[in-house]
Amino acid sequence: MNAHPARRANARAALVLLVLATSAALSCGPRDPLERARRLQDGKGDFAGSLAPLREVLEERPDDPEANYRYGVALLGSGQGSLAKWSLHKALESPEWVERAGIPLATVAIQLGSYDEAVEVATRVLDKNPDNVEALIVRSDARVRTRREYEDALADADRALELDPENTGAMVPKVAALLGLGRTEEAGAELDALERAHSDENLGIHGSPALCTARATFAKEGRDNKAAEERFDKCLDAFPTDGTVVHEAVIFFDGIGRTDHSEEILKRALEKTPDAFGYRASLVDRYRKSGRESEAEALLRAATELESPASAAVGWSAIALYSIETGKFDEAARAFERARQLDPTNSTEILFGYADALVVAGRYDEALRIADQMKVPAHRSLVLGRVALERGDPAKALEHFTEGNRLWPNNAVARYYAATAAEQVGDFERAVEDYRYAMRIDARATDAYLRLARLQIAAGHPDLALMALQFSPGGRPDEEAGALLELELSARLDRAPAPSVLKRVPQQRRAGAAAALARGFSARLGPKAAVKFLRAQNDIDLTDPGNADALAALIEASAASGTPRTGLAAVEAALARHRDNAACHALHGDALAAAGSDAKTVRAAYQRALEIEPEQHRALAGLAGLEEKAGASESALALYDRAARADGADRVSPREAARLEAQLERRAEAEARLSALLREHPYDAQAAIALAELRRARGGGPDVTEELARRAVKFGGGPAAHELLERIQAERGSTAAVETRS
Repeated sequence: MNAHPARRANARAALVLLVLATSAALSCGPRDPLERARRLQDGKGDFAGSLAPLREVLEERPDDPEANYRYGVALLGSGQGSLAKWSLHKALESPEWVERAGIPLATVAIQLGSYDEAVEVATRVLDKNPDNVEALIVRSDARVRTRREYEDALADADRALELDPENTGAMVPKVAALLGLGRTEEAGAELDALERAHSDENLGIHGSPALCTARATFAKEGRDNKAAEERFDKCLDAFPTDGTVVHEAVIFFDGIGRTDHSEEILKRALEKTPDAFGYRASLVDRYRKSGRESEAEALLRAATELESPASAAVGWSAIALYSIETGKFDEAARAFERARQLDPTNSTEILFGYADALVVAGRYDEALRIADQMKVPAHRSLVLGRVALERGDPAKALEHFTEGNRLWPNNAVARYYAATAAEQVGDFERAVEDYRYAMRIDARATDAYLRLARLQIAAGHPDLALMALQFSPGGRPDEEAGALLELELSARLDRAPAPSVLKRVPQQRRAGAAAALARGFSARLGPKAAVKFLRAQNDIDLTDPGNADALAALIEASAASGTPRTGLAAVEAALARHRDNAACHALHGDALAAAGSDAKTVRAAYQRALEIEPEQHRALAGLAGLEEKAGASESALALYDRAARADGADRVSPREAARLEAQLERRAEAEARLSALLREHPYDAQAAIALAELRRARGGGPDVTEELARRAVKFGGGPAAHELLERIQAERGSTAAVETRS
């Protein structure tokens, strides 16, 4: 069983989502817990201590706006920004709390990289009070960070300075906006003015991390990398743990190729603040991306030994998430159990994470028992929905997710699951809406952008798919897959790819990028254009097994263009140099088959590939087809199953296996295979047609059968889908309109 894509977000995103509550024991004081919280926050500045009494209030009055506001700022004050969002959003629903809750909510959205959300929230504050200087500054900052709204950011900063000319906080985003607009001289003048305004050391003049970072950024934007390096290093000497300084410095040094220095910056920040899980998560992410899994796990396990029980609980939660990502689901559940034992606050978030880990591990009854213990209704609804979805009841799951989203409207993962459930019941309009909502809340929490893009492609809307792929790039799950699909669509639509796209594809995957572009050219100009493009890529050595993606694309395009010998010659050149490479032998089998070689020769190529690599996907799929043609049905089914397991994105092998099961009169098995395929790939038109035909033949539910036929029409099933739908509608006397893929 594999973790769902929403649970396979990278370690950094997962850790940010589970920086957990670290409240102290219940304090002495007034009997009213809300009044105790007020005194702790307003009188003592004890945000961590106020968490426990605020939980008391929220258990009884979950919609209380003041309690939600104070709980949010308590989490923020305890360094737990990601958890603060939900409570602050709840407070924001009350008109009298819009201004107070809006500013911290927009601030934490910026910290978590949700810049569009920050703009939206700050705008709500400004709709209520257009002269709120703090909201103008926050919105200006967020607009700068989107890298799209420099003009509006400048207008906000200027308005803030008009209202409060001495507010130097507005000058930092103003400088950044001017830099973004290319108005370098004006930015320099403003920066000089900002420094002059702080020339009195008694006022904390040069002790501003924002000012220091602005100076370094100014040098960077002026392409004076040497000066920028010096300035960032000076900022780091002065403010080694400041979040803004560390973040901007890491971005800069990564950008100039000094990733080792970025890593040292993060290590130093973590050494000084070991409880800062953001730095720890960033390092874990780097270790994993560079193949240093053991170092990544060691860094996470070190957090379980932190002195604070609450911090150690966070560490165990991080281990649990890491275990989910690496497929160790039972270990994840045990790690959450340990986190619960250590956690002094009885955190609802740890309980929620534990239940989710049980769902991923397939321990559904245990997850339901944990759900019964939950005091947060939104958490309970989401767990019930997850269990229903995994048990194959998407309609029931959608009911639970809808209720959960009502209670917790700004949870990206919950919206994502609602979208997947909506897909499975055939409500694709709802799916599109929820995927978009999940992206707006937090583009980095799930692969919603990629799922939405694939849905739009299947529906015949490549332009909308491209918009989804271009939404808030960087740091999203499956970023490489998204970049490759974006390249393919850019070529297909005859649009120049964004300059940042290739940066999201590792250099060693240059062949993958070429293959993606070739597919796009083939769709727009025909397969001959793809062949011409691939043969012109002189910097890609097609005899190198590391470039197998490009070689596979050449074989496919040459076969489609009627010149299969071109692909065959290319793969034979690769084989001459790499006789022991499984991928080369598998591609050789494909090329031989396309060129019309006899089955014995093709089979030998696939079998040689499997001798070297027993789970080579292309060879398994190819050999399955040969076995079926030879009448060895059971052997073919086993090979189709192995191929599907070897590549989770393979839709052809499960579909072919289902077709073969139906031919063998094993219709129940065929239906089960097609149903499972459509759960993972809801817009597979051919699978929808096949399943509808099977259900219709046995007199299955007419509503479901018609939905499948409509789905097939929507997602490009062609004449067969239209004919099937017409037959079903004629039988039912139904003439309802259906959307056809353009």
